[in-house]
Amino acid sequence: MTNHWQRLRDHHAQIKDLRIAELLDNPSRAPEFSARHGEMLFDFSKTGIDVKGLAMLLELAQSADVGAKRDAMFAGAQINETEGRAVLHTALRNLQADVVVDGENVMPEVRATHARMADFARALRDGKITGQGGAYTDVVNIGIGGSDLGPAMAYIALAPYADGPRCHFVSNWTGPISMIPCVD
Repeated sequence: MTNHWQRLRDHHAQIKDLRIAELLDNPSRAPEFSARHGEMLFDFSKTGIDVKGLAMLLELAQSADVGAKRDAMFAGAQINETEGRAVLHTALRNLQADVVVDGENVMPEVRATHARMADFARALRDGKITGQGGAYTDVVNIGIGGSDLGPAMAYIALAPYADGPRCHFVSNWTGPISMIPCVD
């Protein structure tokens, strides 16, 4: 796999000054550098990757056995080497299939947790859960990396549908505290 990385580094060094505008001159670039899955479109045509680089990335993924690792993740295999357990974030986004870990389907517990979260959110928005000063008007998310970025991006994306407290996001990931303003 190291050879694949070195080849990618060498290729990047050769094309790093290539402007994306030059790549976009190719009328077949969009279909060649995009993929569909159902209604979802993954468009990577507006990046600096070229045909050779894409082929090299696919070779790297194949040499790293990414497909088998993906399948193991979805099957509930213990692939978290640090903690010696399965990674279950896929189960949290699962809507239909069973996810079996160590011979046990974890989906009933996941669905029950989702229901409790929905009940809590509804009660918070309806003012049934209150603090010392009454109904909650603001929520502050303090996080680093994905614990900050993921919720902040979801909040911005779903802001047109918001009907609860204002949300604020604080992170010190890059040094000084940064805040994404709430969307009113």
